[in-house]
Amino acid sequence: MRDKRSRHEVMVAILEIVAEDVNITRIVYGANINFKMAQDYIRHLTEIGLIESISKEGKVIYRITEKGKIFLKKFLELAELEFAR
Repeated sequence: MRDKRSRHEVMVAILEIVAEDVNITRIVYGANINFKMAQDYIRHLTEIGLIESISKEGKVIYRITEKGKIFLKKFLELAELEFAR
């Protein structure tokens, strides 16, 4: 049984969460990571264009980009092939 998720698995978890507009707290709890890790992942995902931040009612909200949707779809397809072996 695996205990530790890969970096890509955490990224995918975050991308699935930000399919809806969410704040960082929702990402922390949904992806089961701490606040510092969430900040690092958000920074990285934003830099590579998979998520974006917007200001909504004075709060920072995160959401998936079109590029992020494509990445998520392809990753899940690859994971499905791996499990089909």
